[in-house]
Amino acid sequence: MKVKSSPDVSAAQNGGGHPTTTHPLSEAAARASRPDAEFVDARGLAAGWGIKRSLAYALLAEGAIEGVSLRRRGQLRGKRLFKVDSVRAFLARCST
Repeated sequence: MKVKSSPDVSAAQNGGGHPTTTHPLSEAAARASRPDAEFVDARGLAAGWGIKRSLAYALLAEGAIEGVSLRRRGQLRGKRLFKVDSVRAFLARCST
């Protein structure tokens, strides 16, 4: 993906000589980049750490990461969220 510079903003105006992008972050990437997020969905895992949905569910089944399922009583479908602290701990264990 090519990053475009804004032609009407000089380096002095944008605070340091780096070009400004005109392409905003995707919603999932913006959510994953927040340092204070306690939980993320599968898209947030992919955007923040490159962990795809199938791997996330496999790690959840193994107990390597933690997650919660949000759904109303009696409903089959819901929303699966993954605990960010457990993902970071898993990655720290992998790096040693």
